[in-house]
Amino acid sequence: MNSASDAPERFRFLIDYNPSRLVVPRPSIEGIHAAERFLAKKAQRFEDRDLIDGHEFLAEVLDCLSSNRTPSKKAMRRVAAGNLLAIAAAPNGKAALADFIELLINADSKACFKALLLGFLRMPHGDDTANEGDAVRLALSHGLNGLPQRWKLRIQEYGLLDKPIARLLAKKAMEGMPGRSPLEVFEHAGLRRGVLLGGGFAHAAFRQICDELARGHDDVLIERFFSFFPTDFSDRADERVQLTKTTLGDVARALLTPYLDEDPGEDRKGRILELLLRLYKDPRLNAEQWVGVDGNLIEVLYRWLTSESFEMLMEVLNSSNQSQQWKTRETFWRKYIKKNHVKEAWVAFGPDAERQARLLIRSGQLRSRGAYGVLERSQIQGHHSVLFMRIGDLTISEWTHDGKVRFYRSRNLEKPSLYRLRYDPEVLRRDRYPDFLKVHRGAWQGDVAGFIYQSTGIRQP
Repeated sequence: MNSASDAPERFRFLIDYNPSRLVVPRPSIEGIHAAERFLAKKAQRFEDRDLIDGHEFLAEVLDCLSSNRTPSKKAMRRVAAGNLLAIAAAPNGKAALADFIELLINADSKACFKALLLGFLRMPHGDDTANEGDAVRLALSHGLNGLPQRWKLRIQEYGLLDKPIARLLAKKAMEGMPGRSPLEVFEHAGLRRGVLLGGGFAHAAFRQICDELARGHDDVLIERFFSFFPTDFSDRADERVQLTKTTLGDVARALLTPYLDEDPGEDRKGRILELLLRLYKDPRLNAEQWVGVDGNLIEVLYRWLTSESFEMLMEVLNSSNQSQQWKTRETFWRKYIKKNHVKEAWVAFGPDAERQARLLIRSGQLRSRGAYGVLERSQIQGHHSVLFMRIGDLTISEWTHDGKVRFYRSRNLEKPSLYRLRYDPEVLRRDRYPDFLKVHRGAWQGDVAGFIYQSTGIRQP
C-alpha cells in the first residue's frame, strides 16, 4: 500500500483525520442539569432494587446469623435496606443486629453499606427504637468511607447521621435554600424517592417541622409548610401522600396550637380549615379519623367550625332575601358566638335553602366548607332552616322563620343530635320534649338569656 489512494475505503477516515478540525460545542447549563438528572435517575434505579420488600430474604439472614454463616450479599442488601427492626425483634435481637452490621462492614461492599444507610433512613426514629437506631447510626458514622460519594456529601450537608435525628434537614427545609421548595430540599437530601419519603427519617424531619410551626406562624413559614401537602390523598402518583397521610396528630399540632387562645386572621383560618377538612375530613362527621388528636386542638377546630356554620346560614339567608325575620335572632346569637360561649353549631337547611347553599358552594360564593344537614320528610316551607347550638349543658334548636327556640339539658334523652345529615322537622317541633322553649315575641331575648344564665352561669354578652 504505497499511497493514500491505495487504502481501502473503510480506512480512509484514518487518513483524513485532522485533530485541528475537531470542534466540541460547550454544553449549555440546561444540558448539564439534564445530564445530572439522567445520571441521578440511573443511580436511583440501583437503590430502588434494594428498597423492594426484603422479607423473602429475612429467613436466610436470620438462619445464617444463628449458625454463624455468611448470607449472600443480595440477601444482606435487601434485609439491611428494609428489615433491620425485624432482626432486632428476633431472639437475642440486640446481639443479632450487631452481628449483622459487622457482616455488612466485613463484606467490603459499598452496595451493602449503602443498603444499611437506606435501612437507617427507612426505620422509625422514636423513643422505642432509639437503641437500634443509635447502633446503626454509629456504625455508619465510623464507616463513611464505605459509602458512595454522593451519599457522603448528603450526610455532611444535611446531618443525616447527627443527633437530634433529622433536625438539620428540618431546619434547612423550612428556612429555605436558594431556589428549592421544602420537598426539593428533602429530595436533594436523598429522601424523595419512593419509600424513603414515607420512611422514619423523613417523618422525623416532618415532626421537627411541626414542632417549629406549633411555636408560632409567619407567612413564609406556613406557606412552605402548606407545600408538603397533596391535593388529594387518593393521588398515589403524588409522593407527598406518603409523608403526610398518617401524620394528622402532628399536622393538627402544627396548625392549631398557636390559636388555642387567639384566632388568626380570616384568610389564614380559612386556609387551615380548607386543608384539614379536605385531607383529614370534618371531625364532626368523621370523629374516628381524629382519634388520638389532642382534645384542646379539636376544640379550636370546633370553635372555627361553629362560626363557619353560623356564617353559612347567614349567607344562604341573605342570598335568598330570607333574612328579615332572622335579624333580631342573628344579633342575639352572634354575641354568644363571638364570646366563644357557643362551643358547637350545626345547620340543617330546608329544601330551597339547601339548593341555594349548593349553588353558592359551586359558584365559590360561600366561604363555608359546605358541611350541613337537611330537613326532610315533613312538609315545611322551603327556606325554613334550623340552627343547632351547644352552650354549656344545653342543646339549642333555633328556627330561622316562624318557630320557637327550644332548649334541652344534657340528661334529656330527646335532645336533637348535632352533625346528622337528615332531620325530621316534625320531631324537632314537638313541644313536649324541650326543657324550655320560647316564641320570638315581645322581650323574648331577656327570657332566653335568663334561662341560659340559670342553666350554665353564662351571662348575656
